[in-house]
Amino acid sequence: MISVENAKKLILKNVNALSASNVKLADAVGCLLFEDVVSPVNLPPFDQSAMDGYAIKYADFIQNTGIKIEGEVPAGDFYKKELTCGHAVKIFTGAPVPAGADTIVIKEKVSAENGNIIIDAPLLKQGANIRKTGSQIKKGIVALRKKTILTPGGVGYLAAMGISTVKVYAKPSVSLVVTGNELVKPGKLLNNGQVYESNSYALESALKLIGLDVKNNIAVKDNLKGLSKTLRKVMKNSNIVLITGGISVGDYDFTGKALSELGVKTIFYKIKQKPGKPLFFGKYGETLIFGMPGNPAAVLTCFYEYVYPTIKLMRGLKNAFLPKIYLPMGTNFSKQKGVSLFLKGKLSNNVVNPLDGQESFILSSFAAADCLIYLPEKSEDIKKGDLVELHQLPEIY
Repeated sequence: MISVENAKKLILKNVNALSASNVKLADAVGCLLFEDVVSPVNLPPFDQSAMDGYAIKYADFIQNTGIKIEGEVPAGDFYKKELTCGHAVKIFTGAPVPAGADTIVIKEKVSAENGNIIIDAPLLKQGANIRKTGSQIKKGIVALRKKTILTPGGVGYLAAMGISTVKVYAKPSVSLVVTGNELVKPGKLLNNGQVYESNSYALESALKLIGLDVKNNIAVKDNLKGLSKTLRKVMKNSNIVLITGGISVGDYDFTGKALSELGVKTIFYKIKQKPGKPLFFGKYGETLIFGMPGNPAAVLTCFYEYVYPTIKLMRGLKNAFLPKIYLPMGTNFSKQKGVSLFLKGKLSNNVVNPLDGQESFILSSFAAADCLIYLPEKSEDIKKGDLVELHQLPEIY
């Protein structure tokens, strides 16, 4: 049995980023760029009006000569002639500035009479309200560096350059295998001794929240032969396999035996923590295997503390583990040395309180939690006001 800290070190040591994948830009949000992205165009691609108004020659404004309106240019069109002295073109935001014009006067500063304009803008400067060609980025310049996380703003930025696909670190494919004779899918009637299965729903939801779809979601009875057959299949076509249940040492716990018979290499098994003590982490070739307990709160705890960072590392991300902050405990909490605890917690007014229902089978506390309170194995009773380490759960908007 190992400590939480050593288990996390082994995660870091044994997880590598996946190779590159070309994806549609619309699907790339949250991904990490595999290479620098160079702009294929100037942005904007032409001198562009930043406002609705009139394109003029600044010299006409300085000389205070009459300026005649000779046409207009809306966005998406262009003015086919060169602007000559004494003339103006009505222009709209985003439209190309006509050749010969060097200044845009906003329409609020202009009055039109008998086909001429009168400008009331004493502070007008030459070049006003024109977005110059390539002023945002020039063709051939690196727009976003390798290992940049693509935010919605980054996706929009690349789209503005006409880029439709990008090379990113691939998303891992994840398969779920849920074991248990007693489990029934929600929506069906329960017989005596049966319970509704929730682990696959919780895990699939957690994966969707970080941009991953489940490749396989398979329910298996407590049967060594059937479990081995299922695992053999999904381990061949998945980057990560998550197994819930059957990882302890009871008469109907076959996960460990199946993994051993299939030749899965054990990296660690059992952590000095609650919930989630009998967590298994291993490798089958390049496929990573997590064998988790069957209790729902233990499953989610193990997911957020070990699987979630594994996925981030495989996607090329650093700072993979849940964000840490330290806040005062809002109540006394009794704890013995020798085991680490992960408590479902709730933040309020810069204080954290453990929620009721900390047992590994209870999900109601996880439904309300926004963090996990981490109490290391060496810590003892916690008093109200003591600073404790919090691991913030991913937010949902």
